[in-house]
Amino acid sequence: MGDAVEIVRGAVDGLDDLRPLWLALRTHHHQVAPDLGPVRGDEETWRLRRAQYEEWLTNDPRNFVLVARRGGGGRAIGYAFARVADSSSPTWDGERVVLDVETLVVAPEARGAGVGARLLAVLREEVARRGYDRLTLTVVSANRDALRFYEREGLVPTFTVLRDTRGTP
Repeated sequence: MGDAVEIVRGAVDGLDDLRPLWLALRTHHHQVAPDLGPVRGDEETWRLRRAQYEEWLTNDPRNFVLVARRGGGGRAIGYAFARVADSSSPTWDGERVVLDVETLVVAPEARGAGVGARLLAVLREEVARRGYDRLTLTVVSANRDALRFYEREGLVPTFTVLRDTRGTP
């Protein structure tokens, strides 16, 4: 991949650097799961996602974004957006603080070079440093490459969401 990759914390004023990566992820999701329907256009999807990111960063200081850049502050080639959730269950005992990975994306040309694994390692360090109970994330079930990556990284399915394909969408 050439230049070394650095992972830094991002901020609200740098969110627009993430737009191309978000658009690549949106396109990839549509490619692996076209049966979920049409996707939003570039401007609308980024406007909605950026607003969510800004709100999450502004409203809870525990939330953060990690940005992977080529050495020397080059362009973003990956990012992970994480939100902290206080969780409890009527079934399982105890209150839990969970670091939920809302988005983890690596630019298509940078995949397979360890960027995703490095982002995940920094997320795990944050879980340990802050004393959170666990790290969670959601994956589109048709995204087989992502599932294989996360399983290689030691993540396992916990809950499965099923969608009725016989009824109305």
